[in-house]
Amino acid sequence: MLGAAPAYADKIDDAAKKLSADSYDFLKKIDWNSDIYGDLPGVPHPVILDAIKPILAMGAAMDSAALKKGVMAHVKAIGSVDGKGVTSLEDYTAINAAIGHMVASVPAYKTLDVYGAFSTTFPKEGQDYLASTYGADAEKAYKAFLEFKDVVKSTQR
Repeated sequence: MLGAAPAYADKIDDAAKKLSADSYDFLKKIDWNSDIYGDLPGVPHPVILDAIKPILAMGAAMDSAALKKGVMAHVKAIGSVDGKGVTSLEDYTAINAAIGHMVASVPAYKTLDVYGAFSTTFPKEGQDYLASTYGADAEKAYKAFLEFKDVVKSTQR
């Protein structure tokens, strides 16, 4: 026992557990089979394509081990998707943790580039729709996301 390495909790993994727990009810209520999530009303496709560019640049800059872990978490999660398009809480948590580590592995300006590219693509009507449709669950999920974002940012290089 004296020779055993101490176990250190990972801040991103801990934050991912909280984000997942606080947003899972919201995730389960969304009808992921609805066409509404396949397109952003009022946003032309070239705008979306332009917004995807910084995502790809950010992905190319990510730590390859973290990126691979994120891809594999998504692959595993696809296997637990139910008829409503929702994965298990365990797989959702693994995805959130992996994304946190992926984002933390790039310089902060890459994250800001992605944020800036998408800041105008999700119209106020869409935000109002989610808030009115999912109410307290949407608010709880958003608050948990902001807390998760702060933890990831605090570990970002």
